[in-house]
Amino acid sequence: MAPTTRRLVLPVLMLVVAVAAVAVTAATASTPQRTNDKPLDSLSMVYASAADSIGIFKTVGDGIVTDAGKLGMKMKRYDNNLDGPTALRNAGLMVQDKPDVAIDWNTVVGVGKAVGAQFTRNKIPCLAVNQQIPGCAWFNLSNKDMGLDAAKVILPVAKSRGWNGKNTTVVMVIAAANGVEVNNGPRYFYVQTAKTLPNFKKVTPDQITAQTTTIGGKNGIQIDCKSTIEGAYQAAKNIVGSIPKSNNILLYGSDTDCNLGAYRALAQAGFGKRILTGGLGATPDGLTQLRKNPNWLVEGALFLQDWSPYILTEAVAIANGVKPPPLTSAPQIMLTKKTVDKYYKGNNVKLLPPLVANNKYLAKYGILQKFANVEGLK
Repeated sequence: MAPTTRRLVLPVLMLVVAVAAVAVTAATASTPQRTNDKPLDSLSMVYASAADSIGIFKTVGDGIVTDAGKLGMKMKRYDNNLDGPTALRNAGLMVQDKPDVAIDWNTVVGVGKAVGAQFTRNKIPCLAVNQQIPGCAWFNLSNKDMGLDAAKVILPVAKSRGWNGKNTTVVMVIAAANGVEVNNGPRYFYVQTAKTLPNFKKVTPDQITAQTTTIGGKNGIQIDCKSTIEGAYQAAKNIVGSIPKSNNILLYGSDTDCNLGAYRALAQAGFGKRILTGGLGATPDGLTQLRKNPNWLVEGALFLQDWSPYILTEAVAIANGVKPPPLTSAPQIMLTKKTVDKYYKGNNVKLLPPLVANNKYLAKYGILQKFANVEGLK
């Protein structure tokens, strides 16, 4: 049987990433490598922010504009303001600027095709940040990988305790309005759980949608946190009565706030020490839980405050005729209790994870070396 579903009305507005900002330490500096490519001070670019009214989005935009200036590049900034018509209008204005590359963080799925068509029609190379835009290169994190990486750490512990589909429930906490990619973490966490532990109902990722509520009876329960701690708390309170009181809980959410709210409700309901979980976002609260809570085994770090040099480097590559991979990965890593202090000092980033196969090409231009402290990159 397919997972049980209920009908949800999804709003048009799609806020693709919701993670709290944390302070970032100053990065190491070095001189960019010389290449045969276009001089950086000859390049002209434009950037449309997701929404400068929201702290983390503004932080990314500020970094892009500031770092571009330090590199001698021309950069003009727009604000999509989480609004489809505004994003479409901005795309038209960006085209008129005739940049070497247009960098666009559009959050409204419904206008993505029209935005991309403007760039394509006017032969403007483009780079989409976070949310895909047809015809543009793509820079983004992978929530799927985060869910799978969390499973690699959490499931062996559950298996060692004898947890299985007869005595354990997976609680998936999603933000339904934020779209498929954002919620891939909980979805793939369940799929991997069913592959790893016995007696769980096996389903494909596509069978778990925003409308899914239960899988295999009490094997899996999915709730909508509505991107807030309180939303997650209330949603979890509504389902605790349906979970057998003797069951263990594997809890994974689309971000740390959603996890925190659901965790509180489940703990209050008596599951307490029988919960294994982890967060996504490396917020101060999430980092504290990872360091102090024995049930909180992982915390996904997304390093959004450090995206600027990665985005600028991909844009420079595009301006020089490079065809990037289908996805150029943003820096991300699943922190554990053993590794958290390698990458963070308190709540501050002190080291970024190594480059991976689909973003190693970024090292060529020297921009990461100038602005970011990337593990293994000199």
